[in-house]
Amino acid sequence: MSTLYGAATLAAALDAGQFGRALDSHRILLVSNNAAVPETALRLEEMRGYGSLAARFDAVVDWNEAISPHHPSGWGPRSEETVLWQRAFRLAWDIDPDAPVDLAVESIQVNPARALAAIFSESAVHVYADGLMSYGPTRNRLPQSIACRIRRVLHLDLVTGLRPLLLAEAGVEPELVPDDAFRAVLSEIAAAADGDRKLAAAEAAAPTAMLLGQYLAALTILTPEEE
Repeated sequence: MSTLYGAATLAAALDAGQFGRALDSHRILLVSNNAAVPETALRLEEMRGYGSLAARFDAVVDWNEAISPHHPSGWGPRSEETVLWQRAFRLAWDIDPDAPVDLAVESIQVNPARALAAIFSESAVHVYADGLMSYGPTRNRLPQSIACRIRRVLHLDLVTGLRPLLLAEAGVEPELVPDDAFRAVLSEIAAAADGDRKLAAAEAAAPTAMLLGQYLAALTILTPEEE
């Protein structure tokens, strides 16, 4: 989990029962800061509304700390070390050595999701879409050892009637996260931001504009000039 939007999407899927009952599982929220310089970026747990989203989980783990001093976007285990890493993480995160593990990840094409899928090599993988990029094709080819374990792509109905292409080449079916569940989660986040003086100042200065963007240049999909 690296963004509040992704956390909200996953929280909505949990609330909608798309991962079964909470009582039947031990849910761990793995938080990753993928910024180029994580130490200077706003942490997910510092964002408004994070607390209520994290409360849906039994434990929270910081991925940056778990693999320190490596960077989440650049680190992945060597193939001969995956078993050792899995044992270490099961011990550190209080997961029984024989307990089955399901992974819910974003951006399976890259680390840290790809690293997790390699480490927990027997686990079923559920991908949740963090934005509009799920409607485009998978940008990096996945090894068959990971692709064959992906069960579904959870996504919001951001473009009604359009079917996501992400992981279609692997035969993975998309699954909608209900709009009403997502709206309820957004209401939680909005309530947490109520009284924020910076937001109040922006409202008082109306009309205002919001600029939305995505790190397409950082992914080398566009050049910095094009973005």
